[in-house]
Amino acid sequence: MKLISIVLIILIGSHLQAGNPDSLHKVLIQTKGIQRLPILLDLCTLENRTLLSNGESIEYAEELVKLAKSTKDTSSWIEGCLCAASKLDRLNNAVQIENWIALSEQLSKNRPMEMAQVLYWKGNYLLESGQAETALQIFRKGLQLYKNDRNYNVYHIRLLGVTAKLYSTKNEIHLADSLGKSAIQHCRTAIDSAEAFRYWGGIQENLGRPDEAIGAYLRAYRIEKNNGSMIVAVYNLRQAASILRDQGRYSQAISYFEEAIELAKRMNYNLGLASAWHSLGTLYQKIGQFDKALHFFRLSLSLKKELGRPKKILTTIRNMSELYFETKQYDSCLVLNRKYLPLCRELKLPEGECQLLFLATLSAVKLNKWAEAKKYLVQGEAAILHISVPDERAKILQLAAQSNALFGFHKKAYDYQLQSQSAQDSIYNIEKSRIISEMEMRFNTNRKESQIADLEKDNELKNIHIAADRARQTGLLVGLALLIILAFVLYRNVIYRKRHNIYLQQTNAQLTQKNQDVKTLLHEIHHRVKNNLQIISSLLHMQSRKVSDESTLEALRTGQARVRSMGLLHQLLYQGDELKNISMLQYVNELSKSLFDTYHVDEDRIHLLTQIDDIEMDIDSAIPLGLIINELITNSLKYAFPNDGKGQIKIGLKKNDHEFYLEIADNGIGIQLKNGQPVVTNNSFGFELVESLSQKLDGQLKFYNGVGTRITLNAPFIQHNETNNP
Repeated sequence: MKLISIVLIILIGSHLQAGNPDSLHKVLIQTKGIQRLPILLDLCTLENRTLLSNGESIEYAEELVKLAKSTKDTSSWIEGCLCAASKLDRLNNAVQIENWIALSEQLSKNRPMEMAQVLYWKGNYLLESGQAETALQIFRKGLQLYKNDRNYNVYHIRLLGVTAKLYSTKNEIHLADSLGKSAIQHCRTAIDSAEAFRYWGGIQENLGRPDEAIGAYLRAYRIEKNNGSMIVAVYNLRQAASILRDQGRYSQAISYFEEAIELAKRMNYNLGLASAWHSLGTLYQKIGQFDKALHFFRLSLSLKKELGRPKKILTTIRNMSELYFETKQYDSCLVLNRKYLPLCRELKLPEGECQLLFLATLSAVKLNKWAEAKKYLVQGEAAILHISVPDERAKILQLAAQSNALFGFHKKAYDYQLQSQSAQDSIYNIEKSRIISEMEMRFNTNRKESQIADLEKDNELKNIHIAADRARQTGLLVGLALLIILAFVLYRNVIYRKRHNIYLQQTNAQLTQKNQDVKTLLHEIHHRVKNNLQIISSLLHMQSRKVSDESTLEALRTGQARVRSMGLLHQLLYQGDELKNISMLQYVNELSKSLFDTYHVDEDRIHLLTQIDDIEMDIDSAIPLGLIINELITNSLKYAFPNDGKGQIKIGLKKNDHEFYLEIADNGIGIQLKNGQPVVTNNSFGFELVESLSQKLDGQLKFYNGVGTRITLNAPFIQHNETNNP
């Protein structure tokens, strides 16, 4: 018996090195009773359960839960619950999943590291279910468990990474970058680093930085490959290849996809293999090699059917449908769409349903099946109302416009085209912001290069003058005999100066024109940004008219005020002569007036007193300061004077040579403080935003509670000049 136990331990140990669930399964068959628990625990780890079917994983998880419960092994019990929750189908087993998560959460009480693990998986489940804001609260709650630096496990890195990635999808660049870098800085092992760089790749991809994203994914890939964690290695390599594909770097992308395919085959990682085949198919479709694209789509579809992954099946079906239509195989397109439309409806995927319906409409028209086409058109227009993914909306609305145009419904086609363009414009807003930042950086670089060129030309002129002086001195010493030679030299020197002066004048004129062009362009950019923000503000205002729930209405008003505060900055920039600096006196006065209008506050009821120096700030300081003022005045208007009470709000902004001082005070009911900080609810995003923006300004934020509430901010005053003298 002792020999058998030793052999089993050796087999288990060797599997832990190899990561092969088949070996573990063979060992499990030979093991009975409580000795099965460590083997089941290993089978339920993330890497092994990824290689197993859903049914196998759930079976192992349920047995692990029973054994862990009988032995009171709480950590294994929690692992079994999370394994079962992760492998259940999200569509048909939502209640069961939530029960498993609730049980694991109950077991994790007073166990902070296990609780962090549970909150990570709970947040991801909510995120996949479309509850992004709730998921963000769960991730924040998980991060609170790591305030004590002695508490640590890999889920600290994962929580930092997934929270940063979620912020990146909301284009909150500062928070995304800050948390992503924090994840990298907290790494203690190679596994930590791979996790952090994988999330960093996703963050950079969402923020429109493809080269940085590729570098991060490849770095994570190399670490995982060296550690033998091939499942995640395949994922990272596939992500890098997908970005290269979208950049048009097809040769390198194909090489990476093929390497990912070989790795997945070698370890029987069928899900990764199916995804890699699908991605390679999209590449060949993009470059017009349709036969190869169809070949890889069919390979992927066959394997996804074997794995029983309906959502992933539909991903490939949608690409195949596009390919058939693009290659004018209308019969094949129509047959495929008829077959898989019921699955789209069963899974409640309106984006896929709309795409298949409109492609079916277009294909039926091409085949002169007008009655069938009309049926699909009506169904497609009904399904559009349920689309919730912004990135999909523009493309599907374009298909709707094309379908209506074929029927001669030109008014509807035009309306859908306008909606498609509007959806596309909203997607480009984030990209526009990034482009503006890059243009400003490029403009500053060009300006510095121009200054360097001017210095070099000044040096040339000085050298010419020196040479001329020396020539004169030499001529005087040589005497009258060399007078003709000296005159000739002087003549050549004059001609050279004239030519050089003409060249300088032309160069200066070109630089002046370029500077004027850049200034005009920046005015236009600020104008367009202001217009886009005004559109967003108007949409929020229109939405607020249709909302009856007070909390939702308040959220819309708050969002509208924040958008207005930023839009006002860009309005002042494009209306004025300055492209970088903002008059804070004008800005704060207009911002406060806008807030009073937004909340319909009568100035006879709440009097506004301002003591603001005529300070000019650059946009990098003005935006966070404006948002801070926006949040604090909004808070006073909403809460300081309940029941239509009367009072006064004071805004003060002063500066000296080194810092500025902001004070916002009211004589309302005051705010409850604890240790100098406001006592607020968990979902008080406003104070979190004020704190974050104060840190960005390197400022010191203080709260006082006496007669009403007084809040002060001291921060360094930095004025960026337009020119730098050498």
